[in-house]
Amino acid sequence: MDSWTQAVRGVAIESGAALVGFAPMSRFAAAPPECHPHTIFPQARTAIAIALPQARGTLKAVEEGCYWQSYNCDSYWYLNEVEAPRILRRIVLFLEEHGCTSVPVHNPFHPHTGRQIRDDQPAGPDGILSLRVLGVAAGLGELGMSKVFLTPEFGPRQRVFGVLTDAELEPTPLFRGRICDECGQCVRACEAGAIGRERSVRFTIEDREFAHAPLDCRACGIVHRGDDPRYSPFWNGREEEGAKPSYNQFCKDRFRHLAVCVGRGCLRACLDHLEKTGRIRAQFRTPLIEGPRWKLDEAPPRKGS
Repeated sequence: MDSWTQAVRGVAIESGAALVGFAPMSRFAAAPPECHPHTIFPQARTAIAIALPQARGTLKAVEEGCYWQSYNCDSYWYLNEVEAPRILRRIVLFLEEHGCTSVPVHNPFHPHTGRQIRDDQPAGPDGILSLRVLGVAAGLGELGMSKVFLTPEFGPRQRVFGVLTDAELEPTPLFRGRICDECGQCVRACEAGAIGRERSVRFTIEDREFAHAPLDCRACGIVHRGDDPRYSPFWNGREEEGAKPSYNQFCKDRFRHLAVCVGRGCLRACLDHLEKTGRIRAQFRTPLIEGPRWKLDEAPPRKGS
């Protein structure tokens, strides 16, 4: 790695990034036009990906059926809205000190709203790119069957953010290993039934093909948000007609993010399998899944019934 790229990487690591990778724009040649980095920064020459691990205990507490708030606070709100913006800003300012214009790419997105401004852009502002694909393009890992981004360090247990810059930085080699062994745990454990059974969605970066199963985002979202009383413990049957559980509103008001499913299949079942089979580096004394998993029998009776 050249000294300039090493300096940028050093700033990212010193600021708190666990993983850092660099992808030239050529690696996005096959990206859909509406998801290309140039929809965010047309002059970008390099995409920088950083990954921040989710605290494993926030997943374990949900797996035990005990405590959801730490995941919504620490592994969702804090990473997305506190830690990542701080790290991205430090990287951007360092690049600007050296005359390089750079754009931080946060999460979540609200893309392509409003009217088209530029003829060379496929839709209106704001632009979007897949942060999962960014992690792949920057050499940090691969996609699992579920489309969740996997790294050899943490498996599915991280969030990815980016910086687009006009600096020319040395590319990180693509990840050549295999983390996902297609065990199917993510598919079987997903209560939304949102994950397909075959890796039929494929894309190529340089000489390597990556693939994942189709994902039914609508079905996923219903269970992820806890909208279905059959799978969310926060419904108690006393809700007013048309109202959601009080916990849902609490999370939205306090953390601006809401996760009730917390990746029962794509995150927790996957992580447990990768840890127990030694397919990732991080190992812990307490297994993530111990014995039978909790499962709700049915939706609670409605108020007044």
